Amino acid sequence: MERLRRVTSLWSWLPAFRAVAETQHLPTASSQLFVSASALSRTIRLLEDDVGRRLFLRNGRRIELNEAGQRLLVAVRNAMRIVHEGLLAIEGAELAGPVYVSTAGLVTTAHLLPALRRLRREQPELVPHVLDQSDRDVGGLLLRGEIDVALVTQPLVHPQLTKLHLGAARSGIYCGPGHPLHGVHALTEAKVLEHAFVALSPDERGVPQETWPPTLDRRVGMVVSQLWTGLEVCASGELLAVLPDAIAGAPTHREHLFRLPLEVVPPTDLFALHRATLIEGGRAEAVAAAVARELAATSV
Repeated sequence: MERLRRVTSLWSWLPAFRAVAETQHLPTASSQLFVSASALSRTIRLLEDDVGRRLFLRNGRRIELNEAGQRLLVAVRNAMRIVHEGLLAIEGAELAGPVYVSTAGLVTTAHLLPALRRLRREQPELVPHVLDQSDRDVGGLLLRGEIDVALVTQPLVHPQLTKLHLGAARSGIYCGPGHPLHGVHALTEAKVLEHAFVALSPDERGVPQETWPPTLDRRVGMVVSQLWTGLEVCASGELLAVLPDAIAGAPTHREHLFRLPLEVVPPTDLFALHRATLIEGGRAEAVAAAVARELAATSV
């Protein structure tokens, strides 16, 4: 009972602590909780007095977690997630309601959307919310509970996140009607490299958006920042392009693009990230499993 009384004494302050800890900005946290910044500040001081140590470093208007605060934030996140999953178990709603899914680009989106369509046919009460986020943003969004699962090509390693390898997305070299290699079914690597490519520029972190082999030199005739732009340039018949098969091979593009019979482009590994869950077969796992099935079907 002593443990119960100890936790009960500070339980009501924990949502305020989490809001401040995750935003590290009192005005932002106060707007989230619909309380004044001064009231929120008093709540944090009451919690610190009860715990018996400071949880934040304060420097003027700046406030950030110290080591003790970081440990408490992990515990509060886990506790709130346990309560939420317990409610889901009571309601029997693990595969009903919203599931927030982050996708990092066209490669992940190309496999996510058909997977979600199939999953919704199986679980019609599930309501996916698809959000575009870069790989570097998803860790904080997952830990704060703003998204349930993230599809990425560059996996994040974090002790509070589960990483699942879903499979590999295949890509190929494509050209459009009018290109000299269109419809040619016997090609050598040297013959292909005689022609120029439209290439994707690296992302904001400098990470290549294509999986072109670094050991092969190719001639680049145009550089674009968006895959859709490269696809349009390729479909015009002017330049070759490295395109994901799930996109270039879709019915809307199949008539305009020809996949060269040359396998030199390595596949792109796709991963799912989500918080560790207590209930097996929850929403995050269901989305990840659906995408894995989609990848397996398209790789045959």
